[in-house]
Amino acid sequence: MGAPQERAYFRYNRVGKPYLVRRIRVGNQRKEQWIPLDEIDRETLATALKIKDEVKEQTVQVPCTNPKCKKTIPMTKKQLEEFFISSKKRYDMIIFPFCSTACRAEMLAQHGGGPTDHQG
Repeated sequence: MGAPQERAYFRYNRVGKPYLVRRIRVGNQRKEQWIPLDEIDRETLATALKIKDEVKEQTVQVPCTNPKCKKTIPMTKKQLEEFFISSKKRYDMIIFPFCSTACRAEMLAQHGGGPTDHQG
């Protein structure tokens, strides 16, 4: 059968009440246990989610992908995450940040490609 696997998630029910959901999988069977959060747990969760959102809005300096360039691109952590994750999920491509079209063109020329400007 295999060893039991357990994961836990926070979920909200239909009326917006938060729960800790424990999912236990043994073989092909999955069991869920929805545990309601008490007031202190709800406050702690709300505070943690607020801090998470604040951290995502902090600005970071992302270096230009061109190794000859020393410039950086300011982005929020949320933008940086979306930059890498969404391009992979949506287009199955990894996109690298460049500070300018000149830096991008230089790298594409060096690696056998040409700049592709999308109009529209």
